[in-house]
Amino acid sequence: MDEKQLTQLKDVMGNVFDELMQQKLAPFVGDLTAQKTKEIVEKLRTERNLYGHDRTGLTEKQKKDFAEVVKAAALKLQVDTKANEALLEEQDNRGGILVSREVANAITRIAASVGIVMSQAAKWDLTTDELGIPNYTGSFLEGEYLGVDAGGSLTALTFGAANLIVKKWQLAFVVGNDLLVDASVNLADWLLALGGEALANMVDKQTFTGAGSPFIGLQNNPDVATWTMPTGETGFDKFNPISDSSDVIGQLEESVLDGAAFYFHRTVWAKIRAAKDGAGNYILPFGGVASPAVLQNNPTGGGVKPAGEMLGFPVFTVRHLPAYSASGTSKLFGVFGNMKAQAYGDKGEMRVSQFESGNFSGEIALKDQRALVYKHRHALVTALAAAFVNIKTAAS
Repeated sequence: MDEKQLTQLKDVMGNVFDELMQQKLAPFVGDLTAQKTKEIVEKLRTERNLYGHDRTGLTEKQKKDFAEVVKAAALKLQVDTKANEALLEEQDNRGGILVSREVANAITRIAASVGIVMSQAAKWDLTTDELGIPNYTGSFLEGEYLGVDAGGSLTALTFGAANLIVKKWQLAFVVGNDLLVDASVNLADWLLALGGEALANMVDKQTFTGAGSPFIGLQNNPDVATWTMPTGETGFDKFNPISDSSDVIGQLEESVLDGAAFYFHRTVWAKIRAAKDGAGNYILPFGGVASPAVLQNNPTGGGVKPAGEMLGFPVFTVRHLPAYSASGTSKLFGVFGNMKAQAYGDKGEMRVSQFESGNFSGEIALKDQRALVYKHRHALVTALAAAFVNIKTAAS
């Protein structure tokens, strides 16, 4: 068998494995999450075939070594995810192990390729659990001209407190022992993709709609300005992609417009891009499709691609913002701003803990199962609230 035939065989086996994983995962993590994870895995495989490596930066040996962690993990093929499982890794005699720096970075790279915030926000490497960063809250500076023999005045700089406070995130799941006889690259791809997708998903959720558990999101931040739609525009679909978006853009200073973007739920953007004028013509050219110029200047650096554009600014869809079904009066539903003014602090280490007992939808010790828990420490804070504006429907 030549190298080309061997590659084709690997692809066929990988596709069969992907179908099996998607079917088994769907009942526990949902169809959308399973499908998204499968898409990430397929991209990893395509990148390896085209370039000889994928975005994780890991070799096949490193992936197989990582997959060994979950070899013989459980008896039944299932995955149960939990956000707040009350377990202490220190209580298990197996303890927790820090995955290699390469694996931790691989998961973070996947998260950055599928998440809005992790691909666009300003990143800070944290060496402590708390870091204060500059947060300018004063007016934009102008300075002054000096007269002959006249002293200048002192301009006060007003800085607020913006603290990156590290919190611990975790993803817990039980994986079946009969998944594969031995560790493989395909299994590692799915485990890496699950971790990356889950991390990116939670960071996006906390950034946009976090209510203080543990982070404050943009739509709950009292320092972020709110632009309210004109009287009569009481539904999400009433947002005019020309006149309203123009007014929203005008809320931000010129210095933060470079790199700014609109953020809506995909169902809301579907309504906005299909808006028509009084004559029945679509308002946005080509249905709001992102132009080559917008795609070329994509602030994600090759990660998440814009779903469209309005008045030259990219539009990104975020699953955590209100969907069209939640449309109503006096409701926040969109964000416009520059994500570089959002700070993401990375503590660095990624921990994988193994449990031979504990309540994961039942006592796993009685099921001859073993659970795995990913843990990562990071922080989020809006460094410059003036770089964002929330979009709100009219009260009447």
